[in-house]
Order: sequence, then C-alpha cells, then structure tokens
Amino acid sequence: MLKVAGLQLRLEDGKKEKNLARALEALRRIASREKEIDIFCLPELFDTGFNYASLKDIAEELPGKTTNVLMNFAEEFQSYIIAGIAERCENKIFDSAVMISPKGKILCIYRKTHLFQDEKNHFASGDKIFVIDLGRFRIGLQICYEVRFPEISRALTLHGAKIIFTLAAFPLERINHFAILSKARAVENQVFHVAVNRVGPGENKVYGGESMIISPLGDVIAGIGRVEGAVIGNIDLDLVDKVRREITVLTDRREGVYKKVKVIYSSF
Repeated sequence: MLKVAGLQLRLEDGKKEKNLARALEALRRIASREKEIDIFCLPELFDTGFNYASLKDIAEELPGKTTNVLMNFAEEFQSYIIAGIAERCENKIFDSAVMISPKGKILCIYRKTHLFQDEKNHFASGDKIFVIDLGRFRIGLQICYEVRFPEISRALTLHGAKIIFTLAAFPLERINHFAILSKARAVENQVFHVAVNRVGPGENKVYGGESMIISPLGDVIAGIGRVEGAVIGNIDLDLVDKVRREITVLTDRREGVYKKVKVIYSSF
C-alpha cells in the first residue's frame, strides 16, 4: 500500500518566495498530521505561476533555492516529492516537473513536451518522456495540457507506469474537461492517476481545482473540489494487476491494425 498527497494550492503569480513558503507550510502540516506519506505532489509551476513578465528573472537552474528547500523536506520526512517548477537551463526556460527522492536527491527533471497556446512564446519544449522506476513500481509524469494527449499516458503505461501524476494549472472555465480527461486517462490505461491542480484567482484567470486521486476503474479515491487543501489517499498497486487481468485492454491491443487506416470516399 502506498500513501500519496496532492496539494491543491492558491498561488500568486510571480511571488516566488510567498508561494514557496505557502507550499512548505502546507507540506509540513500534512506530513505532521498524516505521517508516512510516500509521495507528495505540488501543482504546475507552483513556485512562479504564469507571470511571464518576471519569468526570466525568477526561473532557476536546477538544483536551486526552491529545490534545495524541497530536498531538505524530502530527506527530513523520508518522502518523495514531485513539484512543478520554472526551470532555467542554457538560456531557455522550461515548464518542468522535478522529482526528489527521500534521500534529498533529484531523480528526474521532466520538461513539458506539449505547450498550450501562449506558453510557446515563453517556454522551450521538452523532447523526452520519463518513467521513474522506484523499485516496487514505476510512475510517469505529465503536465497540465498533456492530459489531453492520450499518447503520452499510453506511452508511460507501456513502459511500466502503474501511477501517473499530472501537475496542472487548469482554468475554471474548462475544469469539466480536466475532470473527464483525468478519469479517462486512468480507465483507458488501467493505472492510478493523481491529478493535482492549482485553485483560486491568478493574474489573468481563475484556476479550477478539482484535484483527484483516481483508481484504475475510474473511481475517485479522494477529491477536494474548488478549495485549497490536499487530496490524500492510499493506493493499492495490486488493484492495477487485478483490473488488467479482468479487462485485458493492454494485452488485446493490435498495433498492426492501427497502422492500417484506409479512407473510403463516398460519391453519394
């Protein structure tokens, strides 16, 4: 059994110090109250938000101040942490997700591969998808808009992921899409899906929350709605194997057929 916590935070765009302090306070509060949480997850760009005007100044190289704080926390509470961070690397800015081990080491830096609209003008795209092997199981990472691309979660699944984490900043106006897509990615891949969204007002939009932990059957194990807080739940990885035995979607796939698409034109 694995215990995970996704923090649904109210953030201030461009206020890096405030956001880090707010997140750390929430992390400590949950860690002290719940005990033995295996994996914490923070939303997309939890440190900077989408303040493009200051992004070049406040994005940081990794490891940096923000990750150092998270690394110390991870080591103190012996937990993994996944966090969305604005990363500077070689004069480029990436919308990244970093995973930190209980030993306080960075395991993975995943750079968002599919950028949404105006993000293309401010961030560089990543070009690699990662599955992280934690020994007993594997997890996959994706960021916000990428929940709309079933190819990503399927690739993560086919490389062994049994849990997918989505770090998001989904707006309120499309929050129904976030809920539907998050459940769909869990059901179609027969994985647990931890979808962690930002909530509350930002500079130019309102974020919709609705963070969830979803089972391979599409059941919501934990959900929080549209308030600040956390989704906390136990994940039984044996359920992944059980569901895959009973509904053999993954083994019934026929890759060859999918490449033989024929368009038939009608003259009627």
